[in-house]
Amino acid sequence: MQNEEIFQKACLIQLTTSVWSASKSIDPQLLGQDSDWVTGRKRLINPEMLGQIKTAAHQARSKVKVRSLPFPIQSVQLIPKDYISEVEEILQHYQKLFWERVQEFEQMYSEARDEAKQKLGNLFRESEYPVDIKSKFKFDWKLFTIQQPDHLSVLSPELYEREKQNFEKLMSDTKELCTQALRQEFSQTLENLVEKLNTTNGSKPKMLNNSMFNKLNNFLEQLETKNIFQDEELIALAETAKNTISNISPYTLKYDSEFREKIKSDMQSLQETVDQSIQDMPRRQINMDNIEKEEAV
Repeated sequence: MQNEEIFQKACLIQLTTSVWSASKSIDPQLLGQDSDWVTGRKRLINPEMLGQIKTAAHQARSKVKVRSLPFPIQSVQLIPKDYISEVEEILQHYQKLFWERVQEFEQMYSEARDEAKQKLGNLFRESEYPVDIKSKFKFDWKLFTIQQPDHLSVLSPELYEREKQNFEKLMSDTKELCTQALRQEFSQTLENLVEKLNTTNGSKPKMLNNSMFNKLNNFLEQLETKNIFQDEELIALAETAKNTISNISPYTLKYDSEFREKIKSDMQSLQETVDQSIQDMPRRQINMDNIEKEEAV
């Protein structure tokens, strides 16, 4: 795949969420100890009051992560275009939930501050409580693409060549990250399945029906969309898994121990092959130290 074709199949998403930290460092003088040896922080409110807000942000990130691929820029992910509408709906849902929870907290904010005043005693400082508490919360996202530098632009030949090389390295890093992430996800899925099929000392498997293959089937279905770099080796390994578990009967799985053991052995061997394919991947240093980190939950 040509580098410039990547963003015909995917775009970038940057999700930014932040929640008021509700804590402050304690003035060392108030601790009555040598500040080089004793440090501390104080809670400004009961942290449980922020729990549902943080949960909404965490759930949004988790939902997006399932439908995205890694990208070598801090806080940015690659979204296959087939998932964009779905991701938008998910984020709109959790954004609404997030701000509903913030509004509920706003209504309790004065009461929470009064409680803190009683609990903190001489450590309470009115100035540490924002007047506009809503400004301490954020839930936003943006979608965008990166274009390869245009040789017809105003860039000098030297700058154009440098920017072109930077773009090509970024795309190469992206391909490596995405390939590795999908293979690792496949390996983890297989490992979980082997664990469910495992029997030791005559014990029964944890599950004995087709639902135990749900995660693997979900991965195989999503792979068609998420494998935007067309990792042929992964496609072949996924096809092996698909053939292995096709037409498995719950009855046979439950009552035929030899068959169950064969399926487990096949999945274990496949996992080892996937793990080897990860180890065989070329390793290059992907430097993200110069990317500014954002406060997130």
